[in-house]
Amino acid sequence: MEEKNIRNAGKNVKNNFRIALVLSLMLIVGVPMIVLGASNKIWAVMAIGIAFTVLGFYGCPLAWVMYGEARFRASLVSAIECEGTVTAEGLAAQFGKPKNKIVADIRKLMEKRFLVGYVFDGEVLSFAEKKERPRERIQIGKCPSCNAVMEYADGKVMCPYCGYVREATLEEMRNKG
Repeated sequence: MEEKNIRNAGKNVKNNFRIALVLSLMLIVGVPMIVLGASNKIWAVMAIGIAFTVLGFYGCPLAWVMYGEARFRASLVSAIECEGTVTAEGLAAQFGKPKNKIVADIRKLMEKRFLVGYVFDGEVLSFAEKKERPRERIQIGKCPSCNAVMEYADGKVMCPYCGYVREATLEEMRNKG
């Protein structure tokens, strides 16, 4: 369950990044399309350029804000799943955010199914089913996707930030460096 929550949050971050990047590129490409279309009397190019510019101008800032929020929520999932911080007060202190913002974000994560298997009472996250906390993770190597420190547990090497996972033995990872 833990890996699935982290993987889903990572996918959400990647999707938000792609949307923000496309809207940024539309803004950059739209302006020259307007100029070229108008100067060469190619009205279709000019109309597409106007559409790109408008979408990029209004959508770009919103998309980058959504991307930033998705990154924050992914790190919140990681703090809960990997580091075991399960109180709203502890998470607020860890991230330097107001407790009410953390509570709202936890509820949003649960609503969007990025935190599955937990119950939240407004103060503390607890497992919906009684189960033991996963054993301690060993930090090892760098993630090839985002360059964060990866963790080894249960025969898997996983990045707690972007969700990159691969099967490996501890010896393979130590030999790799």
